[in-house]
Amino acid sequence: MEKVLMVGTGDVGAHLLEFMARQDHAYEVIVGDIDEEKARLLCNNAVIGAAHHGKNPIFRPVKVDLFDIEGTTELIQKEKPSAVINLTVMHTWHLIRQLPEDVYAKISSAALGAWLPCQLTLPMKLAQALKASGVKAHYINTSLSCLTNPVLGKIGLAPTIGIGNIDMIQPGVRTYVAQQAGIARSRVETLQVCHHQHWVYPREAGYLPDAPYLMKIMIDKKDVTSDWDTDKIMYEAVKLYPEGLPFTSVSASSTLKNLNALLFDANLMTHSPGPKGLPGGYPVKLNAEGAEVYLPSEWTLEQAIKVNEKAGQLDAIEEIKDDGTVVFADYTYDIMKDSLGFDCKSFIPADSEKLAREQMERFRELIEKYS
Repeated sequence: MEKVLMVGTGDVGAHLLEFMARQDHAYEVIVGDIDEEKARLLCNNAVIGAAHHGKNPIFRPVKVDLFDIEGTTELIQKEKPSAVINLTVMHTWHLIRQLPEDVYAKISSAALGAWLPCQLTLPMKLAQALKASGVKAHYINTSLSCLTNPVLGKIGLAPTIGIGNIDMIQPGVRTYVAQQAGIARSRVETLQVCHHQHWVYPREAGYLPDAPYLMKIMIDKKDVTSDWDTDKIMYEAVKLYPEGLPFTSVSASSTLKNLNALLFDANLMTHSPGPKGLPGGYPVKLNAEGAEVYLPSEWTLEQAIKVNEKAGQLDAIEEIKDDGTVVFADYTYDIMKDSLGFDCKSFIPADSEKLAREQMERFRELIEKYS
């Protein structure tokens, strides 16, 4: 039986356990977390619930400290998983919702990429451990993969694929079109190139509009794109989701779909962010070989990458240089310096942990100020 190592049992990880426990596919899941007791109890919850469905999943909780790269490397060498999933983050973006509305709105307008050091550090450490282990495994990164995957790609640590982001937007677009047309969603297909920013702008305070994207809409295999206001669709589709964090269950669904497609050589045509370290999201084919971008003949890969790089500039990141250096957009730099006292215009990946801890401390000070 194949093994999967998943690290992190937060919102997405907890949902993922429940979905894994009830599926027909079988593989042993090593469930890692810095808090082994939390992992154990969540595994118990999923396994007990699966009994109602006649399923008997194999979950094995272990303590994993991603700051201990050597220890993580040894675990990977011992277990030899076929796939590794990062479900960790040092500081999740939605914590800023604890702030007063006006403060939240200002910091939110810096865009989620403003917190990239917090999003990048742990998936980078896990990628380093996987590389050092010598084990050949698919690597799925769930942490803001539109932006973290391209940074990791620049330093030779590209994940196989990300999750969510475009894989939240595209199913929403299909659902919106089907609802508006009054037809079954199975009759609607879309091909899309878009960035995480298109998820954020309609849902969070103060975000910049007008990020570029590519979209092709087909009903019963016929191209009907010109019949629709695609800008309206891109805005309204993510509004189908409830406010707050219920969408994390959909993120978990995206993770499981991608995992199974890679493990079981599904040749699945889907949408996902960050394939092989590319910026933003694309139509992709997933199989045992990994992730491959596929585009309609009227779009080029160069065009798609430029669309996502431009959209990334509206999600805080002006540029990711060839050596992995991240350059924040001017508006992001100004807002984070003024609101949080975080004075950083650019950083190299090796400095991400130090900067993440600084961001977290600045945030704690801000919370205390308004508590």
